[in-house]
Amino acid sequence: MNTDMNSADFDELAGRIDGVAQAVMLLGAALEMQRLMDGPYWCALLRQARPEALATTPLRQASRRLLQRMAHQLDDARRARQARPSPSDR
Repeated sequence: MNTDMNSADFDELAGRIDGVAQAVMLLGAALEMQRLMDGPYWCALLRQARPEALATTPLRQASRRLLQRMAHQLDDARRARQARPSPSDR
């Protein structure tokens, strides 16, 4: 069996990983907006899930970068929502 990954295989895998990450972020944001989850706490958990000291392989380093990016994007989305005037302010 050939285990070499070609460009199409890589793109497929990268797309699937990105899709799962986007789904997790959308779910987290939705739960936070409905006040069913503490968003800042969730982001802190994402950041702590793969500490730098344990990111000792390329796979773990990539995992850490993705978790950090997800937390950063969720924080940015929260700040953007908070900066918008609420409907009751209009």
